[in-house]
Amino acid sequence: MTFYIIRHADKVRGNHYNPKLRHQDEPITQKGEEQAQKLVPYFADKGITRIYISAYQRTAQTIAPLSRHLNLLPVVDERLNEIDNGLFDNATEEEIQQNFPAEWQTYRERKADFRFPEGETGEEAQKRIIDFLNEKREAHGDENTLLVCHDGLIRLLMCYVTSNPTTSRWNFYVDFCGITEIAFQPDYGTWKLMRFNQICV
Repeated sequence: MTFYIIRHADKVRGNHYNPKLRHQDEPITQKGEEQAQKLVPYFADKGITRIYISAYQRTAQTIAPLSRHLNLLPVVDERLNEIDNGLFDNATEEEIQQNFPAEWQTYRERKADFRFPEGETGEEAQKRIIDFLNEKREAHGDENTLLVCHDGLIRLLMCYVTSNPTTSRWNFYVDFCGITEIAFQPDYGTWKLMRFNQICV
C-alpha cells in the first residue's frame, strides 16, 4: 500500500480567517490552479482508489482537476487539518511576543514541543495523522491512497517516518504541491519514505 501526500497548491495572501477552522482558509491562486493541473498526468497511472482532503478549501481546490479526471470524490477528514496554532494564528509577530512571551521563546528555540495557546502541541497534531494512516491502511488493504493536506502536518509526519522528534519538523521544507510518498512495510510494521517533496514540472 502506498500513500501519496500532497501539500496544497499556492494560496492567496490576506485575511480569509475561518472561525470554525480557527485558521486562515485561503483559496488557491492562478499559479496554484496551474500547479494543480500538473498533478493530473503525474497521478493518472498511479492506481489511486481513494482521495482524502482536509476541511480547508485550498485542499479541495488543489485536487479538483485530478479528482475529476479519476472520477473520485474527495472525502474530507479533519484529522488532515493543519496544526492548530490557536491564538498565534491571525496575530502579528509583535503581538505574539508581547502576549505569549514564554511560548514565543520556546517556538523560536525549537528545542522542545509546546502547546500553542488554545491550540495543539506538535505531538497531538502528529498523532492525528498517524491515527488516520493506520486506520486507512487497515481499512483499504493494498490500495493506493492520496491525501491533500498541509505543510506543518506533513513535516510532523516526516518526523515520525524518519524517527525524529517533533521539534525537528522545522528541518523539513515542503513546496506547494510537493508530493511525498510513503509505503508500509508489513514485515517490520513501519513506514518507508519512498519520495519527498517532488514537484511536477
